[in-house]
Amino acid sequence: MATAVKTRKDSYRALLLKKRDELLASIKAEPEALSASLRTPDEVEFAVKCAEQDLYAQTADLRSQTLREVESALKRVSVGSYGVCESCGEEISPARLKAIPWARYCVTCQEMRSRN
Repeated sequence: MATAVKTRKDSYRALLLKKRDELLASIKAEPEALSASLRTPDEVEFAVKCAEQDLYAQTADLRSQTLREVESALKRVSVGSYGVCESCGEEISPARLKAIPWARYCVTCQEMRSRN
């Protein structure tokens, strides 16, 4: 039984490492988009460029936040607390961890947190 749990956690660790690599690669590519010049004589083009930069900034923030969550999940794997809800202490379902490997809460606790 312990071997099955270790194998499952190893597969989640692999998913987390893959996601971390994807996020790091996308974050490294973003500075070019954020540093693009907004100078243009055309007001419409200026507005479009501003909207694009806002979108890039929001996406960068979301990626950074997700990266922090992935790093935190990798730490939980290393200390042995991965897959345990941080709120109620119950096991997080394998289906939830497969969908969101960095999940910190079980579905019930996450729903309660989302409502508040």
